[in-house]
Amino acid sequence: MELSGITSYLDQSKLNSTTGAKSSGVSKSLSGLSSQSSEEEVTEAVKSFEAFLLEQVIKEVKDSLSVDDEDENTTMSQYKDMYLDATISELANQMVDDYGGTLTEDLVNQVKRNYGIE
Repeated sequence: MELSGITSYLDQSKLNSTTGAKSSGVSKSLSGLSSQSSEEEVTEAVKSFEAFLLEQVIKEVKDSLSVDDEDENTTMSQYKDMYLDATISELANQMVDDYGGTLTEDLVNQVKRNYGIE
């Protein structure tokens, strides 16, 4: 197996573990809700869910627009990807805070109905 194949495998493994960890965190925050949860807890869980979904959409758009570079497996490229992922994550959180409005409210109301939260 050539070195670029190993690097690609490791990059994909890192991506899968990062996405898995984030989705696991979102799942924990949503599954941690109960009829005893406050509206603030529900809102935070919903916002983290929205941000995760939006982050995945932004990353898919970025990947579809990316052009394969010859230097794609360099250390500098890996650092760039790491910082870009962090920026996308922060952007998704900010977009949910600034523009989530109606969707956030609808999801919060649905969760409250499902758990019988007043």
